[in-house]
Amino acid sequence: MADEPVSQQHFTLYLISILIIAIFDALYFSIPLVIPLVLKKNKNDTEGSESDKPKKVSYKNKNKTTLRSIYLAKYIPNILAILIHYIFPSTRYYSVLPSSLSFILGILIFITGFIIRLITIIQRGFFFTSKVSTTDDPPVIDTGVYAYVRHPAYTGEFLELSGAALFYNHFNVSWLLSTPYLIGVLDRIQYKEMEALKKFGEKYREYMTRAGMIFPKFN
Repeated sequence: MADEPVSQQHFTLYLISILIIAIFDALYFSIPLVIPLVLKKNKNDTEGSESDKPKKVSYKNKNKTTLRSIYLAKYIPNILAILIHYIFPSTRYYSVLPSSLSFILGILIFITGFIIRLITIIQRGFFFTSKVSTTDDPPVIDTGVYAYVRHPAYTGEFLELSGAALFYNHFNVSWLLSTPYLIGVLDRIQYKEMEALKKFGEKYREYMTRAGMIFPKFN
């Protein structure tokens, strides 16, 4: 444990990183709402019979529950971390790493996570959604970032939170900023993969042997 305080500059960077994550989340969940509006003007020209349309089954209750748990796990620890910084100023001296090292690691990890999330959205394109659903159209994507991890959006977000934790650089608090999120995400991933296995069967099971869940496999 480094014997130096958590500097105001580090704490400011931490606040900025959490704000960026929150803004990205807002955009992240607006994309599935915007895409149908973009495509709506072509609906009359391309609309076929009911039998031609893809069937979609949404799992609303479970979807809302897992999303709620993820957001609670993501933001409540960060709210507590901010309160601890201001209410218990003496704890600012429990830093994890030398400030220069935590800054460099924080920047690298946060930017890496941000880029991974952005690439994920771009790669999924019109199939991107924040909901867990089953449709006839979305294929098993196993190229690009998906060749290494099955849920790269969660990988990116975990890295973003880990980078923010390094900006905070607090011995007793930093580990709380990403660990609860990881626990919440695992529950949602289990649910999503159960649905993927129902739809894609052996094809998805084989994909699971090649790509890690949220961290790459090294074998």
